[in-house]
Amino acid sequence: MSVLLLMTGIFASVLLLYLAGIFLLSRVLRDNSIMDIAYGPAFAIAAIATLLLTDTASPLPVLIATCITIWALRLFTRILRKNFGKPEDARYAAWREKWLQKGSLYFIVRSFLQVNLLQGVIILLVASPFIISIAAGDAIHLWFVCVGFAIYAFGLTYESIADWQLDRFIAGKKAGTEPANLMVTGLFRYSRRPNYFGETLIWWGLAIMALPLPFGYLALISPLLITFIVTRVTGPMLEEIFLEKYPEEYRAYMERTSYFFPLPPTS
Repeated sequence: MSVLLLMTGIFASVLLLYLAGIFLLSRVLRDNSIMDIAYGPAFAIAAIATLLLTDTASPLPVLIATCITIWALRLFTRILRKNFGKPEDARYAAWREKWLQKGSLYFIVRSFLQVNLLQGVIILLVASPFIISIAAGDAIHLWFVCVGFAIYAFGLTYESIADWQLDRFIAGKKAGTEPANLMVTGLFRYSRRPNYFGETLIWWGLAIMALPLPFGYLALISPLLITFIVTRVTGPMLEEIFLEKYPEEYRAYMERTSYFFPLPPTS
């Protein structure tokens, strides 16, 4: 347990320094939404720094850190491409206006706690498979690694395809070549949130790799938290937006299409 706490402390310390830097940059740019771009790299930077600071070269933590880095780079480039050059995201702008009404100091403290530190806590919990693996030293269970990696690779591929299909649809809408209001083809024919489904598989796969290690059951915090967020928090928020914008079309889409797990559409 002491080694696990030590590794958690190292990872958390690197993460806190990174988030503090992002917070200072957001103050300079007057844009709290840069945390969305910085979210993925936070995992990779903290994991790689923890490997370097502890001089760890054990196969499993290196593999999990590599998997996280690949996921983080894809997420970073996608969000950067979408947000670069645009003003502060509307959600963060609304918070800015609301919090500034209580004074500049309140805004600064609230911004750091809610935008940066809260996400830091989430990142720390989600990264539990890596932290557990590095605390276990050279311990590795090959079958769990093989199964976990297969699930991770499938989830990353599935999410990437879903995001690519969605981005192509949105680009068509902006160009005026896509007449449909809703994305209901490709992987979205079988699930209303295929990208979320793929995202959860990524973390289930990493958790399975660490599951047989000492305290490996704690790695399940990662996929359980991600699954809860996408099915109970962000997903329902998007559902409400689409229901308000396209009430009849989206309700019909809901009736025939699974929300999360890919299933054949009902007639």
